[in-house]
Amino acid sequence: MKNFPKIAIKEDIKEEIELFINFLDHPDFPQHRNFILGAFPELKFLLSKSKKDEKIAVSNFVRNFHKEHKANIRKIILEDRSILKKKGRVVLQKLAEMMDYQWPKPITYIAMPTTLPFSPFGNNIFYFSILRRIREKRDSRVLYIATHEISHFIFFDLLKKIEKKNKFKLPKDALYYLKEALTTALINQAPLRDLLGIKEDVGNQEIHDIYINKSGEKPKIIRDFIQEFYIQKTKKERKSFESFLDELIKIFILIAPAISKKRLIWNRYGRTLIGKPRILARYRKPVPIK
Repeated sequence: MKNFPKIAIKEDIKEEIELFINFLDHPDFPQHRNFILGAFPELKFLLSKSKKDEKIAVSNFVRNFHKEHKANIRKIILEDRSILKKKGRVVLQKLAEMMDYQWPKPITYIAMPTTLPFSPFGNNIFYFSILRRIREKRDSRVLYIATHEISHFIFFDLLKKIEKKNKFKLPKDALYYLKEALTTALINQAPLRDLLGIKEDVGNQEIHDIYINKSGEKPKIIRDFIQEFYIQKTKKERKSFESFLDELIKIFILIAPAISKKRLIWNRYGRTLIGKPRILARYRKPVPIK
């Protein structure tokens, strides 16, 4: 395959500190502050008591955490470099095949380890959380996270072409839920699922309780709806991935207002939804499509 990408692991403590600071007060991800402080109660206590600037307190905390776990972090990164070297190419080949994609130019994706309790991404950069592996005996997730995030990069590239061709713009909230559910649906396909060694990918928590109700059918969880639509269009009707995605984006443009209402609920309640039956029922109310 021409222009096949590389994945390089890079460490940057300053970048990680900036991530902590940004996600403690991120306008698009207000629940991420709760995720961070839930994972680091000592940081929560420090911020509540500290008279220092929050940025300074966070910087000191992250640096001290890295010092405390230096040997373990080094071991994890060496292991992950080995995994990406051995298995990265075959997984990305399968992903590109499933998405009918060829990289237009040579590219190196940067993979940056982080002690955040989640794995964000940037422009051809993705961050993979190593927090649970520091604290517990856990298998590496670097290959899964690389696949997940690079599928987003490919999605964004295809989305630009589709939006330009059709002269429309996919609204922000609909885009977020679509990219997460689409990636989950792809990873649950046998080729990727088997290569990654997972039984089932349930995806990010925001999509666990989103249902789509197509006229004349039973409501389906959003990832299952997309997975069945993918199989129908690419396997049965033999359409290209870009053609399938074009149709899927048009559906999500129509349901964008309903998706935005769902995201407002998630942004307000996050993981506490499970303890609020009436609000959870609203979140689970299926989004109708024709």
